[in-house]
Amino acid sequence: MRGWGGRGRSLARYEAIAAVLARHGLAYVADVLGIGRRRVRTLAPPDAGWPERLVYVLAALGATFVKLGQLASTRTDLLPPEALAALERLQDAVPPVDFATVRRTLEAAWERPVDAVLAALDPEPLATASVGQVHAARLRDGTEVVVKVRRPGIVEEARADFVIVRDLAELAERRTPWGKAVGVRALAEELIHTMEAELDFRREARNTDRARRHLAARRDVAVPHVYWEWTRPDVLVLSRLEGAKLTDAAALRRLGFRPEEVAARLVGVMYEQIFVDGFFHADPHPGNVHLAPDGTLLLLDWGMVGELGPEMRRRSVDLLLGLMRGRSDWVVDALLRMGAAGPDVDRAGLVAAVEQLRRRYYEAALDEFNLGQALGDLLRVARAHRLAVPGDYAVLAKTAVTLDGLVRRLDPRATLVDYGRAFVGPLLWSRFGPEGLKEVLIDQGRGWARVLERLPYGVDRLIDRIDRGEVRIQLEHRHLDRLLAHWENLIRHLAMTLLLGALLVSSALVAHRTAVDRIVGAPVGEWIFFAASILALLLLAEGLLRRRL
Repeated sequence: MRGWGGRGRSLARYEAIAAVLARHGLAYVADVLGIGRRRVRTLAPPDAGWPERLVYVLAALGATFVKLGQLASTRTDLLPPEALAALERLQDAVPPVDFATVRRTLEAAWERPVDAVLAALDPEPLATASVGQVHAARLRDGTEVVVKVRRPGIVEEARADFVIVRDLAELAERRTPWGKAVGVRALAEELIHTMEAELDFRREARNTDRARRHLAARRDVAVPHVYWEWTRPDVLVLSRLEGAKLTDAAALRRLGFRPEEVAARLVGVMYEQIFVDGFFHADPHPGNVHLAPDGTLLLLDWGMVGELGPEMRRRSVDLLLGLMRGRSDWVVDALLRMGAAGPDVDRAGLVAAVEQLRRRYYEAALDEFNLGQALGDLLRVARAHRLAVPGDYAVLAKTAVTLDGLVRRLDPRATLVDYGRAFVGPLLWSRFGPEGLKEVLIDQGRGWARVLERLPYGVDRLIDRIDRGEVRIQLEHRHLDRLLAHWENLIRHLAMTLLLGALLVSSALVAHRTAVDRIVGAPVGEWIFFAASILALLLLAEGLLRRRL
C-alpha cells in the first residue's frame, strides 16, 4: 500500500478505515493519506458537510475513535468551529455489554462472587458509553451505589488503534498544510494520553476524591463518595446521588426552586472551582449536574477535569478583566504571559487582531454572546500569531461553552456573562487582596529559592571552566567613539538646560531679594545667580573650544 514503506502494520485495518472514509464521502482523505484503494458506495447524506461526514466516520470506526473525537471537541483553539459543533454531537453509539459479561468482569476484578459484595445489581444499565457502562447497585450494608464497569477488550482495542492514529497523524502532518499548521502529531499524542488515563477508572476516582476535598466547605454542593475497597482499574464504585436534571424545569419547580436561582448558584460554584481552587469539572452538561430535593447541587462524573496553577489562574483573571473592560492590550499581555512567546511574535499585530475580535463580540446582541466561544476564538487568534497557549486554557474555553449552554437553558434571558458579573468583585479580591498577593510572594519566593539553590553549582561549574581555559571573553565595539560623543553632547546639552533653569530661578530670587533675604537671613539669590552664571560661561567656553556646541 502507498505511504507505508515496510512498517508491517495491519493492512486490513487501514483498508477498513479507507472503506469507511469512502462510504461517508471522504474518499479524498484516504487518497491524500494513501491508505486505501477500494471504493464503495457512499452512505452519508448527500448534503452533509465534511464535519458531519467526519462524525459518521468516527462512529463507524468504533469506540476508540468515538472517544478520541469527543476529546478532540475540547480543543477549541485548534479545530474550526464547524468541526467542534459536529464533534459535540458525537454520541457513544455502542451497544450495551450483556449482563453476564458485566458480572464476570466484576468477579474477576474483586476475586470473589458478585453477591459477596453487592446485595443487588440492576441488569439494566443507567448509562452506556464507549469506554464503560454504569449500573445501579446496593452494597451488602444497604448503601445505594453506582458501579461503572469498563467494556471488555477496550484496552487492547484502543492500544491497537493508537498505533494507527499515530501513523495517520504523522501522514496528515507530512502531507497536508492543515496538519502541519495544527501540529496533528502533538494533538494526537495529547488525545491518546488523555484517553489512556481515562481507561483506568482509578484516575476518575482520584479526581472525585479531590473534588470532594475542595468543595467540602460548601453545604450546597455534593460530590459522590468513592468506595476504594471495591474500585479497580476496570471497576469504579461510587455513592449514588439522586436528583432532578437541571434542564427539567418542571421538576425544579416541584422541588420549589426557580431555574434562575439554580443557574446563579451553579455559576458561582464553577467560578470558585476555576479561579480560586484551580481544579474544576470540565464537562458540566445536564447529565452531570443534578439538583437534590433539599437544593444541593450534585456534580457527577469527574472523568474530565481541568486544572489551572496559581500563575495560570492570575493570568485568567487578567484576561477576563481585559475582556470586560474592553482593553485589548490587557488581553494580549495576559495571553503573552500565559503562553510560550517566541521572538517573532508580533505584539502590535496581535493587539489589532484581538481588538477586531473584541469589536465583533461587543457589537453582537447580548443574547448571542457566548463567553466560551469568545475564549475559543481568542485562543485561535493567539495560535495564528505563533503564540503557544497551554491546552488547559482550551479545556477552560470548552467548559465555558458547555456551562453557557446550560445557563441559557435554565434562564433564556441571561448568559454566563450576566451571572458572572456578580463574581467580578470576589475575583478582583482573590487577585489583588492579601491572599492573592501572599500567593504571588510565595510563588516568587519559591522561584528565587530554586535560583539560589542552583547558584553554587553554577558558580562552581563556571570556575572549573575558567580553570580549564574553556571560557573566553571577547569584547568588540563598532563605532563606540560616535556613541560616546553622542552621549557626551547629550549630557552637555542637559547640563546647559539645567544651568539656564538655575539662572532663571536665581534671577527671580534676585528680583525679590528683599523678601527672600528677610526669610533666609542671607543674599541667597545673588549667590545662586553668580555661581550659575560662572558655570554656564565656563561650560560654554569649553564647548566652543572643542567645537562640540
